[in-house]
Parts: sequence; structure tokens; C-alpha cells
Amino acid sequence: MGDVGHSFDMLPCAQACRRIDFDFVEVREAGQNGGGRLLLVSGVKQWADLRVTLEPLAYRGTPDFRVIEVVGRLAGPGLSALVDYCVALPLESIRGRKGVEIVGATKSERKVLTVNTGPDAGAGAEEEISSGEHGDRRSP
Repeated sequence: MGDVGHSFDMLPCAQACRRIDFDFVEVREAGQNGGGRLLLVSGVKQWADLRVTLEPLAYRGTPDFRVIEVVGRLAGPGLSALVDYCVALPLESIRGRKGVEIVGATKSERKVLTVNTGPDAGAGAEEEISSGEHGDRRSP
């Protein structure tokens, strides 16, 4: 079938989607019945009709930190309004060897995920913050 990564990189980029910034990142236990961890990302979007999603990048191997992009997609004409958003992503199969890295338009934040050892272990997340411009991360 060929090199899937190379052929994907050759496709044109979408014009309706962009990385957007976030204000807060949290990792929580999803539920009392062993539901796993849940990544919560929140912030303020500048358009009422901007749909926000968390998009994990695909990797051939397992990186130290799995990159998850905060992506906004205009679902309408771009109605200007400041609106709070909060999006969630289950982390049961999405993680690197050490954790996850959330990447927005101008900053990123890493969460180190430790292994739960019991019901009182909590989310087991320890924060590492790195800020600044982020380049294109197509080739992890």
C-alpha cells in the first residue's frame, strides 16, 4: 500500500480548521466504575459557531508525550462573540510513555500521567508547563 505517512503529508491542509488557544487543562478520573482518565481542556473561543475538538496526532511508535491538538473548526459564517468552551477526551488508549502534551495556537502544556495503583490514587497527573510558539508537528 505504500508509505501512508508520506502520502498523507502530501494532501492539502484544510482551510476551515485551526489550532486555538486554551486556558486550563485538567486530567480527571472519568467515573466511579473504573471509567479511566478524562482530559478536560477549556478556554474562550472568539466565534460562537466555532466547534472545538481535541485531536490526537498519529504515531507509528509510542512517543514520550502524545501530542493532542486543540482544534477549532468554523461551522458557520464566523459569528464574532467571546464564548467559553470546555472539551473532553477519554485517555484510556491515548498517551505516550510519560504522558500527553496539549498543543494550542501559541502554547502547550504537558501532563505526566502516572500509573494508578488503587481507587484512592486520583488522576495521577503531574504538570509540566512549556509556553511559546509551536511550529508544525507533522513529523513526530
